[in-house]
This record gives sequence, structure tokens and C-alpha cells, in this order.
Amino acid sequence: MNSTYYTSGYSGAPIYTSRTVRRVAVGRADSLMSYGDRMSVRLIVDGRDAMQYETRQVADMTDLMGDLRRRAKGMRGLATVYIRNHDRGWTRERRIMLYPQKRHAPAQRPKAVQVPMFFPWEL
Repeated sequence: MNSTYYTSGYSGAPIYTSRTVRRVAVGRADSLMSYGDRMSVRLIVDGRDAMQYETRQVADMTDLMGDLRRRAKGMRGLATVYIRNHDRGWTRERRIMLYPQKRHAPAQRPKAVQVPMFFPWEL
């Protein structure tokens, strides 16, 4: 039996299935990528080369953009991203808007209310 092991997103419980999961190409057919492909990413913000790195840890464009946004945390503005897949031989250029992540201030604890204690004979 050809079974594949997955984990549930909610409980983490193992799920076994005999169906194989196939990735569907989103976008152009010539922009295919798979996990393990050597990807070069270059980010240009305000005309300056802000970041450049290589990765083999992404499976699709969504993973790549998530990885890029994590690495570009704190940067702001319109950026140009150059993406090259060395294994499949294609290059893409995209523009993305970077927003710095807002740090939320911790909630203020309400001050304890002092309730005066009284006894029935004090009334």
C-alpha cells in the first residue's frame, strides 16, 4: 500500500492517506519550482541593494514571499524583488510593498479596586 503520512493542522494527529498530493502550478507554467530548488533572491529598496540571499527551503512562491517578508522585517517602502531559480533556469522581477510590523503594546492591567470591608454591626 502506498500511504503518505501527514499531520492535521489543528490537532497535530497523524493522517494516513493513499492519495498522493500534487502541487498545482500557480501563475505561469514556466515559473515552476519545487522544494530543494536553488533560489537566489535580491531585494532593492529605495534604489539600494537591501538584501541578497540564497535558499533551498521553499516549495512555492508563497513560501518564498513569506521567507522574504520575515527576513525584511522592519523595512518599509516599495521594493523590487529579483528571483532566480538556478535549477529550472528562470528569472522573475516583482514589485512588493513592505510594511514594518507594528509592535503591540501589552494591555494595561486594571487597577485593583479596594472594597471596604464592613460587618453587619457597623451599619
